[in-house]
Amino acid sequence: MIFNPKVRLEEKHEIMPDVFHLIFSGDRIASMALPGNFVQVKVNNGLDPTFRRPMSIHSCNAGRFEMVFRVVGKGTTILARSEAGEFFDVIGPLGNTFELPEKDEIAVMISGGIGFPPLHFLSRHLMEKKNFSKEQIIYLFGIKTVSEKPMAEDILRLDVDTLFSTDDGSYGFAGPVTALFEDMYAKRLRGKKIGIYACGPTPMLHRISQIAVSFRLSCQLSLEGNMPCGIGTCLGCAVKKRGENDYLRVCHEGPVFAAIEVEL
Repeated sequence: MIFNPKVRLEEKHEIMPDVFHLIFSGDRIASMALPGNFVQVKVNNGLDPTFRRPMSIHSCNAGRFEMVFRVVGKGTTILARSEAGEFFDVIGPLGNTFELPEKDEIAVMISGGIGFPPLHFLSRHLMEKKNFSKEQIIYLFGIKTVSEKPMAEDILRLDVDTLFSTDDGSYGFAGPVTALFEDMYAKRLRGKKIGIYACGPTPMLHRISQIAVSFRLSCQLSLEGNMPCGIGTCLGCAVKKRGENDYLRVCHEGPVFAAIEVEL
């Protein structure tokens, strides 16, 4: 069921320059949302910008839902300038959800940049709703440089095994997060039953897909896309189906896909 309520912005936090954490009161969305879902936010009452902005759900708790985003254009700039007490027109929850790991699996979360919100939601859901221990979750967090580490504050609060990679080598593993996963897989995970859950830039997801397919590992990707409608009618977010002359809609069939389903 999809709701279209007016929701109230309760809290706004600037995690670091141009990265914001918003908390909304919205019991109906919060009670229905599952990890992987997203919402479509109308950022103002006018027609500029015309389209809603898709936002991954970062967390849901006690009648509230949260989102974390980076300012990249007019819509996110408006959201970043909003204040507690303002109301927004939101459609959601939208999209499909992650297929949860089995009880004996290790869930490996892999995020690049601002791709962590759906994986944070999934991690919390596994620990709070499915009785996963913190030892069953490993989080690999890829950032450009150490100054972006504050984005991981909510992940670090989960107290799961969290490793960082930085493109410039200023903190943690030097190199892309995909290389960090390959290194960890060779040293710690080979032969173990694992499930990969990834979200981030398309080149990162492409590489993770290659690795997962080559090693026959279970891998689910949370994709982003240009989603003017968010309900599958405009085809703005189509992604090619692997091995076929056909396309899937990120907003409707996704945003979560098995790595073997899509070509990136």
